[in-house]
Amino acid sequence: MLPKPIQNLIDEFAKLPSIGPRQAARFVFHLLSQPKEEIEKFSKKIDEIKKITHCDFCNRVTESNVCEICKDNNRDRTSICLIEKDTDIEAIEKTKRYQGIYCILTENEKEQLKRLKKLIERIKKSKKELNEIVIATDATTEGETIALYAQKQLEELKKIYPELKITRLGRGLSTGSELEYMDEDTLSNAFLGRK
Repeated sequence: MLPKPIQNLIDEFAKLPSIGPRQAARFVFHLLSQPKEEIEKFSKKIDEIKKITHCDFCNRVTESNVCEICKDNNRDRTSICLIEKDTDIEAIEKTKRYQGIYCILTENEKEQLKRLKKLIERIKKSKKELNEIVIATDATTEGETIALYAQKQLEELKKIYPELKITRLGRGLSTGSELEYMDEDTLSNAFLGRK
């Protein structure tokens, strides 16, 4: 039987996605083999995560109320890209094919509906020019479900913006794949082939 602090830490690591108890135990025993200064550094870095918040506009993780992309005046504010998670932004930004702003719907189904409704209300109130909403969800069953629901809900915005294009990524993406793991060329072509 392991000492309680070690077992507790293993249990915490095992809660991470794709990490089982054996991998979690390897992490903990690796940490235990490090000098105390390294463990202290690691501990401080974990503690710093508490300072992270979400952008008021796109829901991206950030250190302030507005993320760097939403602050950037060079971004095309007439285009909004709907995605599921923060890591999707990183993947899309690497392609250098999209210069608009984002809205992260999140992977939690109940939260997705809230965020989508909040986005629609914000767009209705703003009355700013809006040319396109790109639905860039994962090519998974869940991603397709989100995309279909979002497309249906966003149609009401065409009353205010008759020229609004609601597009989806072209499907050079294989079904079951997640955006964050796509190579730049595949994701770039998907952006070019959106419809």
